[in-house]
Amino acid sequence: MYYNRKLSDSFSKLLEPNGELRWLFHLVQKHPDLDILIGKTLIGENGSKEWISIYRGLSSVLTILKTHDPGIIKLDGATAYKKISYGLYGQKKLSEDFSSELTSLVTAVSNDSKFDRYYNSKKEGYFQNELSRKFGICGKLNDDFVIIDKEAVIGYKDEHEKNKLYGKIREKYKILQRDISQINAKRYGRDLNKKAIGNELDFLALDKQGNLLLIEYKHGTNTSGIYLSPLQIGMYFDLFNQFPRAELQKSVFEMLGQKKRIGLINPEWNASDIRDIVPVLIVSEYNDRSSAKMKYQEIMGFVRAKKGASFLESIKTYNYTIKNGLTAW
Repeated sequence: MYYNRKLSDSFSKLLEPNGELRWLFHLVQKHPDLDILIGKTLIGENGSKEWISIYRGLSSVLTILKTHDPGIIKLDGATAYKKISYGLYGQKKLSEDFSSELTSLVTAVSNDSKFDRYYNSKKEGYFQNELSRKFGICGKLNDDFVIIDKEAVIGYKDEHEKNKLYGKIREKYKILQRDISQINAKRYGRDLNKKAIGNELDFLALDKQGNLLLIEYKHGTNTSGIYLSPLQIGMYFDLFNQFPRAELQKSVFEMLGQKKRIGLINPEWNASDIRDIVPVLIVSEYNDRSSAKMKYQEIMGFVRAKKGASFLESIKTYNYTIKNGLTAW
């Protein structure tokens, strides 16, 4: 198993001060509806795929891919975006300026109602974007934590290793889903074992005390997502706790250092070595009349009865609003 989404130095330098794509960093910084995600996926034993993605809420408007030619990049995107700005995508020289095309695309998307669900609806995508920017590219020196990665995924060298490590843990939580459904299908939902448990952690963050925060985000209207979150968070918690701690720390601090050099994390922000792994649930715009919190507590009690009283005992829960920021949930 592995986890390190640090870009190669040559690709990272494109976004760093004086890099050919530094203008892209400044463009995103000025647009409150945009965010940057950088990452790498290992392909086989020796290969890798690196990318720089421009997000608007839940939607990746543009993905810049590294090519074998250091002077060429590939711009990709979903078909819906290509229909609006077909000239933006494809292979380009690093010397080409595509800022006006990207700005025009973002403007067009923001005024097109068919894209509202990704950001303008002010639901999940909107608040994920806000959190990512607040504790990332717009982060302050005194912030208690910073976001190291978004949509974080642990990788495996092959399917055998994935099934052995990830598959066994996932199956245990699928059984818990089934058992919860059998307890009270009307209250918690039927056939919950058929409900997917995502393999991407919303945010991986680090606080100044050296705690690695496994953050799962839910919008207040996602009632079932909230009360079933102990299963999802528990799975991530088990996965990251089986990762060798020294290797995990090395990866996290390499990613932290690279993001600080780019400016995606405040360059002056510092943290201690990894001390503990802490599960976190953040809910935005929670309605106190919702049954989600009560059911969340019921599900947590059920899982603790099955797995032991120490299950997610260190979990932190927050409500997040633009006005008040993070408050106790």
